[in-house]
Formats: sequence, C-alpha cells, structure tokens
Amino acid sequence: MKILYVLNSNVLGGMEKHVEDLVRGMIDYDHDVYVWCLKGPISEVYESYGAHVYTNSKIKSDIDIAYIKELSRFLREKRIDVVHAHELKAVVNALIAGTIAKTPVKISHTHTPISEWQSPKLSKRIIWFFTTVFYSFIVNVFSDAEIALTQSRKKVKMIEGMLDSKLEVIPNSLDISQFIVPAKTSTLYRKQILKKHELPEDAFIFGNIGRITQEKGIDVAIKAFAEFLKHPLNTNKPFYLMLVGGGTMQSYLKDLISELKIEDNVIITGVFEEEDKVKYYSSLDVFLFPTLAEGFGLVLMEAMVSELPVISSDLPVLEEVAEDTVTYFEKGNYLDLATKMDLVHKQVIDDTYNTVRAKDLILNKYSMDKFVKSYVNLYTRLMVK
Repeated sequence: MKILYVLNSNVLGGMEKHVEDLVRGMIDYDHDVYVWCLKGPISEVYESYGAHVYTNSKIKSDIDIAYIKELSRFLREKRIDVVHAHELKAVVNALIAGTIAKTPVKISHTHTPISEWQSPKLSKRIIWFFTTVFYSFIVNVFSDAEIALTQSRKKVKMIEGMLDSKLEVIPNSLDISQFIVPAKTSTLYRKQILKKHELPEDAFIFGNIGRITQEKGIDVAIKAFAEFLKHPLNTNKPFYLMLVGGGTMQSYLKDLISELKIEDNVIITGVFEEEDKVKYYSSLDVFLFPTLAEGFGLVLMEAMVSELPVISSDLPVLEEVAEDTVTYFEKGNYLDLATKMDLVHKQVIDDTYNTVRAKDLILNKYSMDKFVKSYVNLYTRLMVK
C-alpha cells in the first residue's frame, strides 16, 4: 500500500510520536510511506526511517483552498491508497482533498477530543463548540474511520456527534527500549542531571516531562508543590519540582512560582533534546501528571515503564490506560495533589511503592507489535470494502 500521513506540525510531541511509530511500523511491513508536514525536527525523524517526506507551508484556515488543491493533486499523482490525517486542520483539509482525489481510504484522528480542549475564556469555548459540530460533520461525511485511542475517548467523540460506525478504537503503543536502562546507567544519568541543574545529591525530585501548555495543568502541580512544602516535616529539606520542557505557559508559570516564593525549589528546563528524555526520567523520584485534558497519555506510559511512582489526574482516559497501578488525584485540585504527594513521598522513603505492576501493564498491553498490526488490519479492511 501507499500510505500518506498528513499533519500540520514541525515539533515533537505525543501526536508526532504517534505518527513516528506509524511511519516506522508501516515501513517495517514493506509499505510505501509518505508524510506531509512542516519542515523541522519531525520531518528529519520521519525521513531517517525511509519515509518520503514533503514539507509544506502551515495550513492557513480550517478550509485552505490552496492547500486542498495541492494535496489532492499529490494524492492523484502518487496514487495514494490511504491518507491518514492528524489533528483538526490537517484532518479537515486532507479529508476534502482525499475525496476530490478519490483516494480509496481516508482516515482521521484528532487525538484529544475538541470538547475537552481547555480555555478559561467563554468566547473560545463557544467557538470550540461550533468547531466540534463542524469537525464531527466533516468526519461523518468524508472519513472512512476516525480513530479513538480508548473506549472512553470513543464515548466522548460520540457525544460530540460522531457516528459509532465511523469510530475505531486503537490504543497507542510505546517503544520501551529507550526507557529501560540498567541501574548503573540510571544512576549515572541522575548524577549528570543533578550536576547540570546544580542540585544536591540528596535532592528529592517531583517532576513532569512535556510541553508546558494550558491543558497540561502545570500550574496545578506548582500550587500543589508550594502546599507540600508548607508541611512542617518538609520544611528546609531538599525537595524540588522539575518541569522538563518549554511552551506557551512558561512566562506565566515563572510569575506564579515567584508569587509563591518557591523559586529556589523549582526548575523549568525549557526545550530539551529528545535523547535527554531518559536522563530526566532517571533523575526523578516521583512523576506528576496533572493534565486537564488528554488524548491518551504517552508520557504517563513512559513514566510507568521507567518504574517511577506516578501521581496522575483522574481523567477517565488515564484511569483506562494505567488502571490501578498509579496514584490518582482529583483533576485540577491542587490541595488533593499535595496530599497525594505527601503520601507517595512517604511510600518512596519507606520503599513500599510498587512500580513493577505499572511497568508490566505497559509491556503486556501496549506493545508496538499490537499497535502496528491493528493499523495494518484497519487499512487492509477498508481497502477491500
């Protein structure tokens, strides 16, 4: 098969990693893989696996006529069998282009349901309501299948107006090889990170890894950490909060940290090299996942495989992924998170927190082989319809 993946991005994140896994998997199955994306780090990654990568300009509107014309021409010329688009603008434009080009299979995937996007502004929430209705209409009319990463995501998408017959549940996967490292290597990585950020050897580090954007709830983690530090037993001890990543909320969060007077105990690393991710996982004592909206939770899985104690917001999708192997707190409730931080810290100190169950769950349930085979089967089934 000739498969084209379409995305309107050039930076590494959960969705882009999902496409990377698809690219690598389909090439391993000897399919001819093409990618349309913006020029940047991800285009180089996809190219390194052997994909035919075509970089283009950013989509200018929900329906970009020039983009649609160019893409439909490409689909015809290359005789693409499957076009699989990711996230709102890429999906809408690719589905229309695929319909014009009479591409046999058209697949859509918005990873986090639109109705769960976070915004405090009423005007944006109203716009997103109409966007949800519009997106569901486009999917129902033009898509052969819309992907939902879990059963809970499927239910939300059906509430948004998508037809049950259009929805296919295929969980994400995780390439575990880079996150399972020998104990000596992990210790070395931790020492490197402590030295880099000038932290003491006896530091106890709560942390999060990922883009610093509003829906990730990092402000909840910061407020919870400030509350945690107020506990009499935690005063004047080497506790730190390490936020590994950068993003649009970075300036606001720095102001919040200053307002709470915890600047000496919080590190925001900014954007980091992908190869350093495993080093940062090795440096943490407890992983915090305070996200307010999530399509699946790839970094949650990474932390679980890294055998870190995890405290996660109680989103249904995350409870579906991690089951009962991590500690949950009420989404958005920083006081509840602070309580759970105190609880998990004591369990770590007492060496009573079981991380093996979480690791085994990911190894058994979310293998790369299952992930790739599910998509191969979907593409094949839709091709012969």
